[in-house]
Amino acid sequence: MKFLISLILLPALAVGCARVPARPPVAPLGGPVSPAPPPALYHAVERGQTFYRIAKMYGVDVGELMRVNHREDPGALEVGERLLIPGLASSPLYPPAAPLLPEMDRREIRRRVGPKREGSVWKTITVHHSATRQGSAKLFDRDHTRRHMGGLFYHFVLGNGTTTDDGEVEVGWRWKRQVKANRPYDIQICLVGDFNKQQVSDAQFGSLVTLISLLMEQYPISLKAVRRHEDIKGRHTECPGRHFPFYRLLSELKRQQDLADTHAG
Repeated sequence: MKFLISLILLPALAVGCARVPARPPVAPLGGPVSPAPPPALYHAVERGQTFYRIAKMYGVDVGELMRVNHREDPGALEVGERLLIPGLASSPLYPPAAPLLPEMDRREIRRRVGPKREGSVWKTITVHHSATRQGSAKLFDRDHTRRHMGGLFYHFVLGNGTTTDDGEVEVGWRWKRQVKANRPYDIQICLVGDFNKQQVSDAQFGSLVTLISLLMEQYPISLKAVRRHEDIKGRHTECPGRHFPFYRLLSELKRQQDLADTHAG
C-alpha cells in the first residue's frame, strides 16, 4: 500500500507561538505597586479568519480583542499577522488534567530519546500528521527512500494503533544520528493519522506532550518554538490537520513546565 505523506520543504520561520508573561508583582507592605500588564497569548492569523472568529475561538470579547491590538476596522487582517489575545496565559485554555501517561511509559519515552547529545543544537519543534489512516516509521522510511528523500524524513513517529501501538514513539535514524531533515535546528515529529478527518487519540496526545516536554527540558527550546507545519510562513497547508488540538498542546506543555518549576522550587 502506498502512503501519501505530508512533506515539508519550507523556510525556518514560525509565526504561530505563545509567549509566557512574567508573573504579576506582589504588593509590598505599606503601599501598592504598579499593575502588571495582563497575561496574553499570541495568535497567527490564518486564511479566512476574522476578528469575530478568532475571538470566538479563544472565548474573548471581540471588542476587547480589537482594542488591545489597536484596530478599528474588523476586516483589516493579513495572513501571518500576530494578534495579542488578552487574558489567557494565566488561565489555561483547557483545565488541568491528571498525568497524561503512567510513569512507566514516560520512562520508556525518555529511554528511547536518550540523554542530551553534547554538541547538538535543536531550537524548534515542528509537528506534522502523516495524512494517512495508518502507517509507521518503517513504512514511511520505505516510501521516503523510494522518493529519493534519504529515508525517513521525520525524527520521531507516533503510532495510532494501526501498524504500531497507539501512542508508541518510534525513533528515526535522523534522531539517532542527530541529522537535520531540511532545516537546521528543527526537530520533526509526525503523528500517524489524517487529522482533517480524524481526531488525535488520547494515547498519541499523551505521548506527544511527554516527548516534547522532554525535548524542551534537554535542549534550549522554548514554548513559542513549538509549532505546526502550517504555522511556518509562506506555506499553504493544513498540516497537521484541522482537528489537531494545537492550543490544547500548548496549554498542556505550559502546565507541565509550571509543575516542573514548582517541584524544582
